[in-house]
Amino acid sequence: MVVNTPEPDGEEVPEPGEDRTDPSTRLEGWRRFVEEDPAVFELLPDEQWQALSPQMRDAYDEARIAYHSELQVVRTSTVKDIAHQGRLLTLLNQREHGARRGLIVSGE
Repeated sequence: MVVNTPEPDGEEVPEPGEDRTDPSTRLEGWRRFVEEDPAVFELLPDEQWQALSPQMRDAYDEARIAYHSELQVVRTSTVKDIAHQGRLLTLLNQREHGARRGLIVSGE
C-alpha cells in the first residue's frame, strides 16, 4: 500500500495526486514536487496478494495505479521524439491484421 510519513507537526502528507499539477508547467508546482517526500509503495509478495479478498485486491490494485500515475516524465527532446515515434507506430498498426510493428527503447 502507499505509505506516507507524517509531517513533524503530526499531520499526514496528502495521498498521491492530491493538489498536484504538472511540475514542468508552473514554478509553484515544480517547487512543491521537489520539496515533497516521494510516496512509497510496498509491493506485496504474490502469495499475500492472492490471499486478499476480491475487494481488498481491488483496493490494492487501485493504490498501485494511483502510485504509478504520480510518476512524472520530463518532456526532453528525446522523450518527445520517442512519444512521436510511438504515435506513428500506433497509426501504422491500426489496419494491421497480423504482426504489428513495435518500438524498443533502450539506454538512459
